[in-house]
Amino acid sequence: MDQAILELFGDYGQLVLAIVGVFAALAALLPVPVEGGSTVYRALYTVVNWLALNVGNAKNASSAKTDQ
Repeated sequence: MDQAILELFGDYGQLVLAIVGVFAALAALLPVPVEGGSTVYRALYTVVNWLALNVGNAKNASSAKTDQ
């Protein structure tokens, strides 16, 4: 997997993996935006989740609890 990423991104492969890792950790710590909350926070939350590659079935623990 690492080799494929290095081939795809070249010398920036480690930087890309580090960025995704940092945003994944940040996404796990951020609380889910509340209804009627700040639009800016919702946008920030969405960007952080995309940079963390939290798409599809990947959810933060707090958002998984509210879906049940």
